[in-house]
Amino acid sequence: MDELRGAEGSWDAGAEAAGGDALPWQALGPEVAAKLLPAVETVVEDVLATVVERDVPREWVVGRPNARHGIEHGLRGLLQLVAAGPQGPLPDRGLYVGFGRGQVRAGRSLGALLAAYHHAARAAWRALARTGSGAGLPSETLGALADAILAYLAEISAASAEGFAFEQAARGEGDGEGERRRALVAALVRAPAPPAAELRALAAAAGWRPGPRVAALAFRAEEIERAAARLPADAPCARVDGVGYAIVPDADGPARRAQLRAHLRDVAAGLGPAVALADAAESARWARLALALADGTALVVADERRVDLLLAAAPLLSAGLAEEALAPLAALPSATRERLLATLRSWLANHGSVVATAADLHVHAQTVRYRVGQLRALLGERFDAAEGRLELELALRARSLGAAAGRRRAAEPI
Repeated sequence: MDELRGAEGSWDAGAEAAGGDALPWQALGPEVAAKLLPAVETVVEDVLATVVERDVPREWVVGRPNARHGIEHGLRGLLQLVAAGPQGPLPDRGLYVGFGRGQVRAGRSLGALLAAYHHAARAAWRALARTGSGAGLPSETLGALADAILAYLAEISAASAEGFAFEQAARGEGDGEGERRRALVAALVRAPAPPAAELRALAAAAGWRPGPRVAALAFRAEEIERAAARLPADAPCARVDGVGYAIVPDADGPARRAQLRAHLRDVAAGLGPAVALADAAESARWARLALALADGTALVVADERRVDLLLAAAPLLSAGLAEEALAPLAALPSATRERLLATLRSWLANHGSVVATAADLHVHAQTVRYRVGQLRALLGERFDAAEGRLELELALRARSLGAAAGRRRAAEPI
């Protein structure tokens, strides 16, 4: 492999290399890192020569931190992830955020910095591939290393884009375009939607060309700068009525969804269903409900949590169903109640199979039969009727959602 692929495909390459959302350096390991680490100083010089020869700004060379700092920290951070896997935030992430902010302060574009990153990544790949080949690494490992470099390039590029956007926002730059995009997003996420002609005019004024279908992405308002810096350029973002939104074209494509998951790994967000442009407010409503289900920092996709969203859309009805359907268990001692609820949940999920339920709960089949007998006596006809079982499954879901919502509220700062 003589050259890295184009940076625009880096996230997809990373996801494909390790399957789904896993990042490619997980396919490497400490043995690979140990063979490459001794060559870091030589690789830094090779990469620095490649970057400097491209007529870069003077402060990239003589300032602090400068290009040498970025290259050395980048290589060591990459090898740290190759050795241990992504067990925390991007190493030295603040350095790359600072580089992005520095571009705004110096009056330069973000594109120049990202282009320099790409040239540096190609030079690093060539140097590391020579070192790895000389150390006897097989071609499959070198291919995984190339994908790891691409994913790492996307990480530091996203960090610098975030810094660039943050500095712009802090300085109030780009307000005219920002106002037009805010007006567009507000019109799309609020109900009722304005006439189609008005939406087209707002999109044209913002310089935005939507596809035939769009989806709303919702996130916490305080995450607006971070999310905007990481989302595709064709996804306008704005803070509307105390919520952050982005309008994502072609969001139902598998590549786009994988891209969103990768870019928003540490941002809690909800993605609504893909709809026609005129129905974007409905997608936004489901995106807000999906955001409410986000536990920690993860993307919740409405299309993947439809039952949970239906329950969340009617919280009083859902809570009432859970309370009424599970009421016969309420008077039991807490430990007994929880054991029976776990058995009921597994028994329903396994379609009444005692053997599968026993394996799921790691108990003897006779224990499951005894607990099922208890449940049948407590729940009566509802336990054996098809509609009753559906109600019980929904009640268990509603109970879990209520408990998760309580934990999220308890974790919020007062």
